[in-house]
Amino acid sequence: MRSCLVLAAILAVAAPSSAFADGSIAIDGGAIAVPVAGPMGIRSFRGIAYAAAPVGQLRWRPPAPLAAWQGVRPTDNFGADCVQRPSENNSPPARPRSEDCLYLNVWTGAARGAKLPVFVWFHGGGSRVGSGAEPQFDGTALAAKGMIVVTVNYRLGPLGFVSMPGLTAESGYRASGNYGFLDQIAALQWVRRNIAALGGDPAKVTIAGESSGSVSTGTLMASPLARGLFAQVIGESGSVFRALEYGSMGARSLADEERKGLQLADKLGTRDLAQLRAKPAEAILAASEQVGTFYNLPVVDGHVLPASPAQLFAQHRSNDVPLLVGWNSDEGSLQGVGVVAPLPQMLQQIYGAQAAKIAPFYPATGPDDVAVRARVAGDDGIAFSAWTWAMAAAKFGTHPVYVYQFDRAPPLPAGAFGPKFDVALAGAYHGAEISYVFDTLPAHPKWAVTDADRRVAAQMSTYWANFIKTGNPNGAGLPAWPVYDPVHPRRMAIGLTTGAVDDPDYARFVAIRAARRQIDPPEPVAPQK
Repeated sequence: MRSCLVLAAILAVAAPSSAFADGSIAIDGGAIAVPVAGPMGIRSFRGIAYAAAPVGQLRWRPPAPLAAWQGVRPTDNFGADCVQRPSENNSPPARPRSEDCLYLNVWTGAARGAKLPVFVWFHGGGSRVGSGAEPQFDGTALAAKGMIVVTVNYRLGPLGFVSMPGLTAESGYRASGNYGFLDQIAALQWVRRNIAALGGDPAKVTIAGESSGSVSTGTLMASPLARGLFAQVIGESGSVFRALEYGSMGARSLADEERKGLQLADKLGTRDLAQLRAKPAEAILAASEQVGTFYNLPVVDGHVLPASPAQLFAQHRSNDVPLLVGWNSDEGSLQGVGVVAPLPQMLQQIYGAQAAKIAPFYPATGPDDVAVRARVAGDDGIAFSAWTWAMAAAKFGTHPVYVYQFDRAPPLPAGAFGPKFDVALAGAYHGAEISYVFDTLPAHPKWAVTDADRRVAAQMSTYWANFIKTGNPNGAGLPAWPVYDPVHPRRMAIGLTTGAVDDPDYARFVAIRAARRQIDPPEPVAPQK
């Protein structure tokens, strides 16, 4: 008996203190299988449904609760990508695509009773393409730094963001559109209810995203429906404060978006909602492409957004939490190189009567200066709006704001962006930072990765991990990252040489802000209810 007790005590000490030792775990709706631990002891729970499939009568409605299931659901495969055109980078042809796509994925190495911070990632892709299953979003390396990583699918394009008068009338809250954002809110509510069972702390959630995923985090930071669902925000190369125009990610009025929705309905040959809901998803996607307008914009609907994000921040009605936000040094490289218009014409197209005031901030060697045109495109599309978000949070919030610029050009192979594009011109292009943040450089087997790249990835992912854990990116062994001060602005330069610098874009962005105030239309207003 004594020897049995001793053996039991030894086994109790030696056995791994996994929170998932029974082979399954109970969450909303039923039980899910516990996958075998992979590299670094991290388990990858894939394809967990967080809401009912938005199909049939649930199309163009807020996400509905899951129905309970019997047995144990597997977690070894990602759920289907949301409906979109296949593409090698976002949703390869071999990946399944479906309206039944409201799934999330969880990477965790948590031990029994742990309460680890949680990192929730919303993918980019213009809210038209992408998924949480992209290899560069693998959460293993970040989870190994002491957190839980969650990646989320949400409805895209015309199935996730279209508004129509009929949808508004039937909604019960007199609004339509924003379904993709409502999916994201539902995913965060799932995290709040279930992440403790996976070893996470529901009170310590950081939401993050890149490009349109960053627009998502800004929208959620502004939305009262997301209040209390996260403790910190990260925004990479995207902002809901973007210029107010079609084709941008700036918020629009419900009336404008309803008019666009009717164009889609007319292209499909009916405005009857029952008939529209009976249309194949592929037909809706094809019709939206023929109409030629984007269905990916935040809508000031009086529900998700009771006012424009700029107004909500200025009125101290946003979700006031620590913010880490920034952009890449060559955001416009993939767009600016293809610009045909000479630089003066390009500035005129963007800034109209204010172009002469902006031109001195872009000295060029000539009207066809590729680098300067790329800088103009990057500032207009990404960098300026991200800075505007940082300034609003710093001015109207009570928590620290940390601003960065990512400067490392990934070691791309020739032809990475097509045979006609010289990769030497790409620089730190839009999206280049993602695999450094996730420390997933092996997801790009054709990159000529060096030890220098690995050092940048280790450093950048550690900054992000520190912020996720504490609300402050600083930590031992890292160059100090100052809080962004609108009076004495300093930001972090992250790359082969990392360190704090006086914000070199500040004067230019102040001038652009003044020009924008003259040329932008008024902020959209919520409808009367």
